Order: sequence, then structure tokens, then C-alpha cells
Amino acid sequence: MTDWAVERLYHTVINATDLDRTVAFYRALGFAVLNDRRDVDWPDFIGPLFGLTAPKGRGVLMNLPSDPQGPMLDIIEWVRPRVPPPPAAETPPRIIAFRVKNVRACAEDLARRGIPTFAFVEPQPASLGVIGCVCARDPDGTLIELIELQPGIRHSRANEALGNPQ
Repeated sequence: MTDWAVERLYHTVINATDLDRTVAFYRALGFAVLNDRRDVDWPDFIGPLFGLTAPKGRGVLMNLPSDPQGPMLDIIEWVRPRVPPPPAAETPPRIIAFRVKNVRACAEDLARRGIPTFAFVEPQPASLGVIGCVCARDPDGTLIELIELQPGIRHSRANEALGNPQ
């Protein structure tokens, strides 16, 4: 037995090549700025934490107003070292999935805002437990999956729906 345990997801760092553009994208998804760190001078101890030599960056911490104690997005525009450009189309994507309510309205709203979406899926069979899913890419190529599940479902029932019970 140990004296410690992981309690919950705290935050996810999202690398941005243009902080303002990326913050605007996540605002469009409903996130709000919790702490603006664009002008914070990073102390020297940050480097060893990330395994980098003298990193510098600009950041914004965001969360969902509907889930104030939930996980946060820590969006960082790395000034040193610079973030490489988004991956090529055939590179396996970095993915962040968010559970939404009313995925159809979500897809329509993103289209209205000019955010390109793709792969609006209404999965079959219905036993999967997924009502629908729409995907978009943030400005730096991270695949954002917006998924609506049937009420009371914690995750999809892929095993059962595909004939592979556990």
C-alpha cells in the first residue's frame, strides 16, 4: 500500500503557435479564461520541471464555467523553445475529447462561427451508447472530439456493440 493516489485530472497543456488564436478557439467551445499568464516571466526552476533548458512562454489557463472544479486547459505559446508546426495529415492525431449535450446544435453553432468541422457521426449500432460525435482541429492541429452519449452512460459500449463482451 502507498501513501499517495492520483485524485483527478488537473490540467492538460495545449501547445499553441499563436496563443490569442488558440484561446479564441477554446472560447468558442465554451471555455473561459481562469488565469491570464501572457506576461508572466517564467522562473528558472521551470526548466528542469519540463526537462528543458531555460524555457520561456506565454500562457492562459482556461476552464469550463459549468465545471469550475473540473480539469483545466493550460494553453502555452512556447517562446523558447518554439513549438513545431502542426503535424502532417497522416500523423496520428493528438486528441482531446469533450462530452457535450446536443451534439447537433454544437455542430451547427461551430459551423455558424466559421470553425471547420468534420466527421459528424451518428454511430451505428445504437447499442454503442453514442448519440453523435463531431470533430474539429484547434489552430495547432489538436483533434477535438465533441461527443454526446446517451443519458446515464459513462463511456461508449464499444465492446458490447461490436460483439466483444469483456
